[in-house]
Amino acid sequence: MYYGYGIIRANSIQVEALKVGLNQESPCLIVEGELGMICAKIEDDLMASATRESMSLYTEVLCQVIKHTTIVPLRFGTLFDKEEEIHEVLKKDKKQYLRFLANLDNKIEVELKVWWKKESFQETMMKNKRLGRWKKALERGEGQGYDVVEFGKAIMEVADYERKQIEKSFLAMLRPLATEWVVKDPMDEFQAFDGVYLVERQKEADFDQAVGILYEKYSATMIFKYTGPWAPHHFVN
Repeated sequence: MYYGYGIIRANSIQVEALKVGLNQESPCLIVEGELGMICAKIEDDLMASATRESMSLYTEVLCQVIKHTTIVPLRFGTLFDKEEEIHEVLKKDKKQYLRFLANLDNKIEVELKVWWKKESFQETMMKNKRLGRWKKALERGEGQGYDVVEFGKAIMEVADYERKQIEKSFLAMLRPLATEWVVKDPMDEFQAFDGVYLVERQKEADFDQAVGILYEKYSATMIFKYTGPWAPHHFVN
């Protein structure tokens, strides 16, 4: 079988130069006209299982490729039974892949995740006067059990409002420096923002600087996780 990493312009990279871990099959390039698919020959589908090792290898190969050329990344775990299937895929959707490659040229994906620190989350929520009064009433033992449930729902509503305000602030700073962007839903109650951006390479330093300004502004109350560059997973279908 063949494990697919992504689609590039034919001969735009020396695949032999890509380094992989010990006992891992080196990637190969299957070419069909103007396009090529970076793959690895495998004996079984263990590589497509979502283990830490397999996902790390998948990410490692793509991160090496984007240093040299533009790639349309395939979804993790994409397998082909034989080489002929890959040729068929590249032929069938040739125009679509060429459009993707043109749109992604000289661009990288970066992601910014931000969480409230636990104490900051509580302080931010309690700035809401209604929640503040409600909390004091519950602490005095006033109200029934359902009041606690409703109080929790009210906190989530305020948190959603605060997220929207943070999103406006972050996008105002970062959107002018990105070609495209996606704002993702929060993973947990403490996550305030999760944005993915497609950034031109010549603007990468400016984007980093903008993230630094946001960090200086919010780091006392929030935890930042800024990662990349990645292959542009969020900007291809």
